[in-house]
Amino acid sequence: MPRIFVNFFKKSIPASHVFAVFSGIVIGTLFGLSIPLMVLAHSERVASYEEVAAVSMVEDALRLAGRSSSEEEGFSYITLPGIQKYDGPRLAQSMPIETKEAWFSWMSRNRGDAPVYLEQRWEWAQNLVMTSELKRPEDVRAFLLTPREHFVRAENVKKGLEYADTWLAIGYGATITDPDIVSMMTTTLNVKPWDKVLEIGTGSGYQSAILSYLTKDVYSIEIIRPLYLETDALYRDLERNFPSFSVINRKLGDGYYGWEEFAPFDKIIVTCAIDHIPPPLLRQLNPGGIMVLPLGPPNRQYIMEIVKHEEEDGSITLSRRDVYNGQSVKFIPFRDEVGASYSAPVIETPK
Repeated sequence: MPRIFVNFFKKSIPASHVFAVFSGIVIGTLFGLSIPLMVLAHSERVASYEEVAAVSMVEDALRLAGRSSSEEEGFSYITLPGIQKYDGPRLAQSMPIETKEAWFSWMSRNRGDAPVYLEQRWEWAQNLVMTSELKRPEDVRAFLLTPREHFVRAENVKKGLEYADTWLAIGYGATITDPDIVSMMTTTLNVKPWDKVLEIGTGSGYQSAILSYLTKDVYSIEIIRPLYLETDALYRDLERNFPSFSVINRKLGDGYYGWEEFAPFDKIIVTCAIDHIPPPLLRQLNPGGIMVLPLGPPNRQYIMEIVKHEEEDGSITLSRRDVYNGQSVKFIPFRDEVGASYSAPVIETPK
């Protein structure tokens, strides 16, 4: 190298700057090579709440910009403008359920549930799988993620009835349904991650909490004002530790008329008894959609699966199935805003 250039570099570039540039090149090279290894290592770890939330928010930003990467996988969420939704289904998919030990380990890392409740929830899930009231892995995961102990109300917790095999009073003449019937109705609904689901009768909030781990689009209507306010406050309190519940859109109103503003829905679940299918709900159900409801006269209902079909000529037909094959159940009546039942009164014949 000509002496003039050697002298130039000696005078113009301090040794500390040369060292800094050289170090930067070395560090940059090592970092670039490490990225693939970091990605591989991350893919083997179980996602945490925080990781799922971060990915979910990125997905929502893409959706709002019209560039949803989930659409390539068959996901098609309808996101309200400017609102980001926590991805409960993605969290549920990351949870191992192959063994009790793996599930307990995951829950201890990601959640703060009391071990006694985890034991009860795991045993309940195993029983429900054996009876086929929980069939799909998605439904099992949703059940295992939902802390029923928060929804049965304080007086029932004091009695140790959090996972009792029965319905429980939650005040205002309403009840929280048995875990087995909740599970059977959820399984029958066959919720997909891209479904928009309407629930009639928020009640304790337990059913819609389960749904929030199956889809990000949950809409729930409650007609009893004090119960609505109580459950709404409960959700707001729980959302910090259970962010999936933040996707549950709540409304105080008469569920008989559905929620026209956000119709149509892919799935509709009715958690109060009626002797006919409400026409407004049927209209708001998408073709190919499923409605699950307790159908029948007072004190004797049957859980029915209603599937709406649209024929080639545009006509609508319904197929129905008795989910419990003739076994009756009992739900509180489907009432209007003044408390009158939507079912026809039973006329007793003289003996």
